[in-house]
Amino acid sequence: MNQPEDIFVSPHTLQRLQEELRELTGPGREEMSVRLLRARELGDLKENAEYHAAKDAQGMMEARIRQLEHTIDRAVVREVSTNADEVGPGLIVTVKDKYGTEEYLIADSMEEKVDGASTVTPSSPMGKALAGKKIGETVTVEAPRGTFSVEVVGLRPL
Repeated sequence: MNQPEDIFVSPHTLQRLQEELRELTGPGREEMSVRLLRARELGDLKENAEYHAAKDAQGMMEARIRQLEHTIDRAVVREVSTNADEVGPGLIVTVKDKYGTEEYLIADSMEEKVDGASTVTPSSPMGKALAGKKIGETVTVEAPRGTFSVEVVGLRPL
């Protein structure tokens, strides 16, 4: 049963997050330690811009590590049917409007990424409009900057 804390990801995304965590907690922390040591050697820490920049970078890196650990701990791998015929999480949707075509990855987590596709969640305006639609259907998207229509022209698994 789904828990409110579950974060649905593809197998590819879970692997990518685990690799990023390993990189940051291993070589990333080692490099940061060296950077901080070198910055300290530059003199007075009160007026040492290099040291303060390194401390800021270290803080951002540690925040990312905590975010990755949280996501991985709550990750539930979602396999997507290879013959899905309607828009849902884990699918890449190709839409066409009067300006051309675009691809969107429908994903429960913004950590999901695919080259060439924008990630949207099912709760976003685009995600809500596309949910459950099939190839050939036209939908109206009510977005913060206005309303527009797109036609679903393609659907494929992640």
